[in-house]
Amino acid sequence: MSTGHEEETVPAIGTIFFSSTYDEALALTHEARSYLAGPGQEAVQELSSDQSFGYATESLRMTTRLTEAMSWLFFQRAVQAGEITAEEAQANDCHLQHADVCLPESERDISNLPEGFVSLLTRSEHLYRRISRLDKMAIHAYERARS
Repeated sequence: MSTGHEEETVPAIGTIFFSSTYDEALALTHEARSYLAGPGQEAVQELSSDQSFGYATESLRMTTRLTEAMSWLFFQRAVQAGEITAEEAQANDCHLQHADVCLPESERDISNLPEGFVSLLTRSEHLYRRISRLDKMAIHAYERARS
């Protein structure tokens, strides 16, 4: 029998953190797609050929970062939902890939690229780095739990 005062369930801290990271990644992915399909197409027309090459390179790098981040988050969501086991989530495909592309070793000059694009590049790199740290933490936690 209901009293009209249902008890609220408080989500676990990890769930809140995961949800906000997932929401951030999804919003950034949508923002990047909108930029590249709209203002980015206009902005690239005003760039020199060298700058256009840099824009193309960095847009591919950003797309790879965001795809990798979303893929990792989908696998984590599947673990939380019980769709795959923690052991299954240790497969290489479930971890971040292509760090050599997503996080170049050398500094690159992106100052001559459009401001909105540079903002997307910077935010996607920060997101990827954060998820990379989380991925490493998850691997270590799984290894510690098994030993």
